[in-house]
Amino acid sequence: MKITFLVSGSVRSNFSYRPLALARSLHALGHDVAIIAPSADKYNNFKIETISVIDGVRILQPFQFATKRLEINLLPYLFVAAWLLFREKPDLVYIYKPTPVSIVGLLAKLFRGTETTVDFDDLGSEVMKIEGHPQHQIKLVEWSERVAAKYADRLVVASTYLSDMYRQEFPDKSIQIIPNGVEANWFDATVSSRSPKRIVFMGAINRKNILEPLFDVLPDVVQKHPEVEVLIIGDGIFLTYFKEKVTTLNLLKNVTFLGWLPLEEAKPLLHAGDIGYNYMPNEVTTRAASNMKVPQYMARGVVPLVSDIGDLASTIDHGEAGYIARPDDLQSLKSTLLAALEDTDRMKKSEYARLLVSKNINWDTLGKAFHDWILPMGRDKKVLI
Repeated sequence: MKITFLVSGSVRSNFSYRPLALARSLHALGHDVAIIAPSADKYNNFKIETISVIDGVRILQPFQFATKRLEINLLPYLFVAAWLLFREKPDLVYIYKPTPVSIVGLLAKLFRGTETTVDFDDLGSEVMKIEGHPQHQIKLVEWSERVAAKYADRLVVASTYLSDMYRQEFPDKSIQIIPNGVEANWFDATVSSRSPKRIVFMGAINRKNILEPLFDVLPDVVQKHPEVEVLIIGDGIFLTYFKEKVTTLNLLKNVTFLGWLPLEEAKPLLHAGDIGYNYMPNEVTTRAASNMKVPQYMARGVVPLVSDIGDLASTIDHGEAGYIARPDDLQSLKSTLLAALEDTDRMKKSEYARLLVSKNINWDTLGKAFHDWILPMGRDKKVLI
């Protein structure tokens, strides 16, 4: 089957990791897969990056200007993206995270009746509100999400929350849950943690209320376990705030900030037996999300510590492969973190976490599930797969 993805971020960016991973797995299953993606955006600092193929997946990059002015970039990009889409003549169009950039994929359905799937891995416009994006950008994404959900033939969602929400709104639409997973190279040989009391965090630092609880309880934790190490891999608008907080709390010897690292550089820093911090606030955006870092932690043998919201508890098999704390409850977080640091069976959890994700939440398995889901459509159209 010929499948064309449309994404809103440059193809090597973390923003496009999910569709690229799925595209790779579908190519491995014999599909002819292409991705239409920007060649320059904020994710690569607006530097044109010409890419034609990644692991057999064809990359199509519409003409655009390398400028931060979105309005200047958008018009030429959309016209060329539409032309590339019609030239491809795909059997299936896959729109990832509907935005004004990716929703152009609906033109194939409008003019040619092409089967269209839309992927919602979170509540994009709601996340934009929290992160303080301009109001006109939020409204455009809201509109894109509504239109895409209404007119798509199928929906892919990353969580049970989103599945329930869209099933209620569109009871007759075919919907498939595909959580964020990990690729095969994340299962390379792991390195055991050199510190028995190391906590790691990997991710964007664009909200205070994700990392704030960790630093609120850390002084008490360090008082009991002075040898605790905390490694923060990530960047964002609140990085400076947390660096200043660590200084104020006199925790400089316990906390290391590495800034943003490419995934291939961050991966070897995750050691088997580490505690992977993923304590999320109980908000609609976090309940709706499928947090990518949790299966990545697990694949490296890092034992996740999560809050009991959304699908997080089920991802770690309700505590068999990690630790669960009540959300928005500092006392629960502190007691759970202390129990994790003192857990003599943590390496058993580490081994089970790695086994669990290798069986259920890797992109080979997830890609096969998507392949099986769309297969009847391919048969109906007499397309050989």
